Amino acid sequence: MVDYTLAVGTHDPQVVSAENDGDAISRSVGFVVGQYADDMQNFGQEVVTLLGPSGLLTRPSERLDEFVHRIPSVAAAIETDHLQTGDTNTPDCNGD
Repeated sequence: MVDYTLAVGTHDPQVVSAENDGDAISRSVGFVVGQYADDMQNFGQEVVTLLGPSGLLTRPSERLDEFVHRIPSVAAAIETDHLQTGDTNTPDCNGD
């Protein structure tokens, strides 16, 4: 088992032990769903960072609500009947 570091927003980083990168992502998503359910509902924009022995496993500035969708079975169980900023493809006021 290899140790990975998971950080969610401003919460203290957690150690996740896993066999490989895929297992680390799966375990981290499970941990996030169990520990940060309220944050997912209220602060989905918080950044998640998963760092392994070979480097960063999350995208730079990957959002909490995006991270949990890496595991389709977990994402299907999460309530998705509300919209948040960025959930649609409408352009912003700057035309980007």
